Amino acid sequence: MKYQFADLIIRSFLFVLTRFSRASRQRFINAITPLILKLASKTKRRAFDNITNAMPHLTAEQADDLVLASYKVIAYGVLECFWLDELEVDIKCDENTLRLLNNPAGVSVATMHMSCYELAPLAINKIVGSVTTLSKLPKFMPSAAAIYQKANISVIDKNAPNSLFHLLGAARQGAAVCLHADHYSKEVDVTFFGRSTKAPSGSAIISAYSKVPLLLCYPVLNDDGKYTVYFETIVDSYVDNNPVAISQAINTIYQRFEAIILKHPTQWYWSYNRWRQ
Repeated sequence: MKYQFADLIIRSFLFVLTRFSRASRQRFINAITPLILKLASKTKRRAFDNITNAMPHLTAEQADDLVLASYKVIAYGVLECFWLDELEVDIKCDENTLRLLNNPAGVSVATMHMSCYELAPLAINKIVGSVTTLSKLPKFMPSAAAIYQKANISVIDKNAPNSLFHLLGAARQGAAVCLHADHYSKEVDVTFFGRSTKAPSGSAIISAYSKVPLLLCYPVLNDDGKYTVYFETIVDSYVDNNPVAISQAINTIYQRFEAIILKHPTQWYWSYNRWRQ
């Protein structure tokens, strides 16, 4: 009952926001973001620490400015997810990557928590007509799955029993599978911004398991308010099904993540507990 009530409150709030333009919603988010960060001091501190560890050349003032700027983009992106089916995206990829995306046997795509998180599967769906992703659907919002369904994205709830089994089943059936790969997990050792950490191996395992190409995708919010979604090829055949090859593929992805973040530092979510002891 409490989840249904919370869901009702959220949907009512979103209904009110539908009366406003995208530009107005963005101004609203920009106005309340400093308050959000003030209340979420732990989130703000973690973002600051991660930024200064990744870019030690920044002054404390510059790091503070980046915390605020990036959080504005991320908060707006999360809000945009509620109108995912209405968003227009410009897709950038070379001819070979486009060919791999249309692989009849499917494809595995690693993506990042940048700007509007779910634009990667949305863009894949626009290209190939279907996509499956894994997401931790909030228990306090039972209607969250409908957001994906409305955008024609098949979503597997990470909280559900046997979620990995269902994901592998979708991959085996030739689905394009899109997974966020930039969060901490104990599966693969990687070096990220010069520091040792661990990362999830799911995107590489899907490639190895289904013998499909491994790609990388990330969305960027442009100054004009429009989004561009970029696709790149990581492995154009498939990742060999052994620990060394899987580790190498994930480390290659993380090298690209680092370069992308340095190019677009205001677009990435800096507050994950990314480097753990």
